[in-house]
Amino acid sequence: MKKTTPYQFFSQRSGFTLFACLPFIVFMSTLMLLAGCQEDNRAKAPKALSWSAPQTREDGSALKAGNIAGFRIYYRLRHANRFSVILVDSPSRTSQALTDLSPGAYEFAITTVDAEGLESRRSAPVLVDLI
Repeated sequence: MKKTTPYQFFSQRSGFTLFACLPFIVFMSTLMLLAGCQEDNRAKAPKALSWSAPQTREDGSALKAGNIAGFRIYYRLRHANRFSVILVDSPSRTSQALTDLSPGAYEFAITTVDAEGLESRRSAPVLVDLI
């Protein structure tokens, strides 16, 4: 009587067993599964706004760091009419986290406030999509 290994399939044509091909089958199956997975290449939304403090006033005169009292960040959803304001009372802070805002398409602009309370014109708007 011929001794056989259980669950072993044998091809009389090629002489290979199914178990001998198992690593190749697992490898090919894994490749086919991974082929359907793709990395999300969309741009990631920023987690914070950052800016540089100005060195001159609007009239061109020097603005020393000690003359800056803080900043005001104006923001709104792009379809909204009114801006909201985030007050930044520290002249050394030049970034603002965006984690507290709900998802949406926003417009941001910033102003500088000097020690006398004078506010600069708004910066050019920055458009940000928070997802």
